[in-house]
Amino acid sequence: MAALPLFVMSIRYMREHLLAELDKQAANIHEAEIQYVLTVPAIWDDSAKQFMREAAVQVLYGYNKFQTVHMLLVI
Repeated sequence: MAALPLFVMSIRYMREHLLAELDKQAANIHEAEIQYVLTVPAIWDDSAKQFMREAAVQVLYGYNKFQTVHMLLVI
């Protein structure tokens, strides 16, 4: 299996788990109110950082074509 789909699946799982837990707790928080922060180690080279950025964008923008999604990639 290629690495990008694996990272996309992992990030997608974390996102879906977060949203499910918020629903269970009746937190009444909408995804548009959430700012996702993805951190990567400083020692990663630019291509590895770009790889992680691409995986996160595939997950977040694939679900929210009509909403603004707040994503911060900390490098």
